[in-house]
Amino acid sequence: MASNSNAAIYAVQNVQTGYAYGDGLFQNADNSLLDGGIVAMGVFGGTGFQELDITTTISNFEILASAFAGSNSTTLGGSFPGYVQSVFDTANIVSPNNLLGKDLYVFIGNASTLAGSTTFGLFKTATIQADFPNEQTYLANPFSAINASGLLLGEAGTYTGNASGLEAPNAVFTTLKLAAPIPEPSAAILGGLGALAACVRRRRN
Repeated sequence: MASNSNAAIYAVQNVQTGYAYGDGLFQNADNSLLDGGIVAMGVFGGTGFQELDITTTISNFEILASAFAGSNSTTLGGSFPGYVQSVFDTANIVSPNNLLGKDLYVFIGNASTLAGSTTFGLFKTATIQADFPNEQTYLANPFSAINASGLLLGEAGTYTGNASGLEAPNAVFTTLKLAAPIPEPSAAILGGLGALAACVRRRRN
């Protein structure tokens, strides 16, 4: 239980009830549950989200709090892929803090860093507000993105199984499924030319 008064709380977690009907899980592109990947909450600077340039998108992202999928969950009493649970208390966010009014995003990658990841999820979770007179709490549960169509990278998916050890073997979860970013047009063209050149070489041989 957080005891800080008038401080922003970033809850980097998707644990709601520990049961299928209340938890949205993080899932890899191959349908396995995310284990060891980063779940980060933060804001964009620079040119913000660039759909065709994931490297620039990552460099524009300022992480305010993060945790790893599959790390220990005190609520569930163990470590489970697809789940993340960690709470960060920060200093008061009051005027003239430059975070006020900024959109807060959750950025997920399949490695321990966003820069080292090859598949991603990204969604807007909230707009940062002043912590006075009441402290603000921000959640990283993917349900908000899936239900409100706030998803920028990734897609809605499902997972069937006993994810946290508390469900029936055939429990069905809604998931945020990570996806590979759209390649830049130049990269796609170069890739196509490379494949064409390889095909021509094979024909000559």
